[in-house]
Amino acid sequence: MLCMMIVGPRQPRNDIDVYLTSLIEDLRKLYEDGVDVWDVNLQQMFKLRAMVFCNINDFPTYGNLSGYSVKGYQACPICEKEANFIQLKHEKKSIY
Repeated sequence: MLCMMIVGPRQPRNDIDVYLTSLIEDLRKLYEDGVDVWDVNLQQMFKLRAMVFCNINDFPTYGNLSGYSVKGYQACPICEKEANFIQLKHEKKSIY
């Protein structure tokens, strides 16, 4: 499996899918078809299947990976329209 962290000003932003394509293909194969693996303890082959159970990331990364907009008036994917926000007077930022 591929584990990586891309941080800093040179992060791929919304083009993260370019980096994750091979990982997604491998996970799809492991989940749908599985792969034959040798079990040393039982001395036989078995079908190994795998999936992503959960992932942990910060909010901006959540937006990049899921495609959900984490900026603006409906930034919270859970609250959406019910989110309370205040527009700062001298900035183009909303705070929640």
